[in-house]
Amino acid sequence: MPSDHPPQSAPPTAPQFPEYQPLAPAYLAGEEISGASRRLRALAALSGSLTDALGPAEAADLVEQKALSALGATSAVVVTLGPFPPPIAPSVRAFAPNFATTLTVVHAIGLPAEVRAALEQLPLDAPVPLAEVARLGEPLFLSSEEELLRYPDWGGAMAGAGARAAAIVPVWANGELRGVLGLAWAERRSFDEDERAFVLTLGVMCAQAIMRAHLRWAERQAREAAEQANRSKAHFVATISHELRTPMNAVLGYTELLADEIVGPISALQKDHLGRARASGQHVLGLIEELLSYARVEAGEEVVRAEPGLLGHVVEQSLVLVRSLADRKGLHIRTQGPNEPIELHTDPRKLRQILVNVLANAVKFTDAGDVSLFFRAQGDAADAIVTIYFEVTDTGPGMSLADQEHAFEPFWQADPTSTKSSGSTGLGLSVARQFARLLGGDVFVLRSALGAGSTFAVSIPVRYRGAADDASSESAVHFSAAASQ
Repeated sequence: MPSDHPPQSAPPTAPQFPEYQPLAPAYLAGEEISGASRRLRALAALSGSLTDALGPAEAADLVEQKALSALGATSAVVVTLGPFPPPIAPSVRAFAPNFATTLTVVHAIGLPAEVRAALEQLPLDAPVPLAEVARLGEPLFLSSEEELLRYPDWGGAMAGAGARAAAIVPVWANGELRGVLGLAWAERRSFDEDERAFVLTLGVMCAQAIMRAHLRWAERQAREAAEQANRSKAHFVATISHELRTPMNAVLGYTELLADEIVGPISALQKDHLGRARASGQHVLGLIEELLSYARVEAGEEVVRAEPGLLGHVVEQSLVLVRSLADRKGLHIRTQGPNEPIELHTDPRKLRQILVNVLANAVKFTDAGDVSLFFRAQGDAADAIVTIYFEVTDTGPGMSLADQEHAFEPFWQADPTSTKSSGSTGLGLSVARQFARLLGGDVFVLRSALGAGSTFAVSIPVRYRGAADDASSESAVHFSAAASQ
C-alpha cells in the first residue's frame, strides 16, 4: 500500500549507507564476477567524469547513463526536492535548509512521457515512490510488477511501459536530502546487498555532482549580478557628471563675461569675488571630470588615441595645470629629466592626465617642503623597447603598509574626513593607474613611510604597442631593479 505519511516539516537526517564494495571473488561465479567488475569500472569512470565542469542536467544524465549501462536498467530519472537550483542562504553563502513541498525533474532517460509529465512539480505527499523516498529518506527496492502496483497510478503507468522492477534511492548532499534517483528494469529483479549499495553510491555521487553544478551556477549568477551593478554604477556616475558639467560650464561662462566687463564696468572688489567664484567653479569642474574619467574606464569606453609628440611638451603641460595648486600652498615643484628631446608615440592626453593626477595628489597632501618630479628613459632603442619612468616624491605624511594596499582603490581615503580640507574625490590615483595600464604601463607606490613622505612611480612605454601588450608588470620589475642600483 502507498505510504500514508504526511509531509514532514523538514527532511530527515541523512542515514549512513554502506560504502559500495564488490563481493569477494571466492563467492562469485564467472558471470557474477563480470557484473561486479563492470559496476566497479562504471563507478571509477563516473567518479572521473564528474570532476568536469558539468551543468546539473549534464551531471544527472551522466549518472543515469552509467546506471543504465552497468545495471542493465531501461529508464532513469533524477528529481530535486524543491526549487531548481536550490536557494542560497545569503548570510553564509551556502545552500539554505530545504523545506520544499514539491519535486522537480532535472533529467530523465527512457521514462514514459505520461510518467515524466506527472512527475513535474510533484507534490511531496503524492502516492508515488519518489515522493515517499523524498519524505522518509529511505531507499525503496521494488522487485516485481506486484510491488510496483502497490502505487496504483504510478505503478500502472510504469508496468504499461514495460517496467517490472524499480529502485528509488535518496540523493543526499551536505547532510540535506536534495532529491531522488529512480531506476527501472524490464524484468523482475532480485536486489542483493552488493547491488543495493551500488545504487545508493550512485545517488550520493549524483548529489555531489549536481550540487557542484549548482554552486558554479550560483557563482556565475553572483558574478553577473556584480558586473551589472558595476555597469549601472558607472552609468549613473557618468549621467550625473554630465548633468552637473553642463550648468557648471554655463556658470563659468557668465562669470567670465562679468569679469571681462562685457556687460558693464565692475569694481576691483567685485572682480576679486568673481575670480574666487571662477576658481571654485573650475575646481568643481575638475572633480566632475575625474568622475567622468572613472565612469568611462569602468564602462570600458576609454580608447587610446596614440599620436607622435615630445615628452617635454607633455610634462610642461602637466606642470602648468598643477603649479597653481602648489603656488596656493607655497610649495615648489622641482623637475629633473633628460636634456635631449624624447619622442613619444602614445596618447598624450592620457599621459598628461596621469601626471596631473599623481602630481596633484602629492601637492594635495604636502603642507611644507617640496614636490619633485624626476623622469628618465630606459631601454634599448634599437629594439624599440624604451620605457619612460617618472618618480613623484612629496614630503607629506606618508602611508603605512596597510594604506599602501588601498591607495589605488576608487573613492578610498586614508582619512575620510580629509575630503573636507583637500577637496579630493579619491579617484585621482585610481584613474591614473587605469590610464597607465591602458597605455601599457603602470602606477605604483615605490616607497612610503609614515612621517617621511611618499614616492609614486609611473612607467609608460615610449611607443604604445596596443591592448595585446601588457607591459605593466614587466615595467614595474625593470623599474624596481633600476631604482635599487
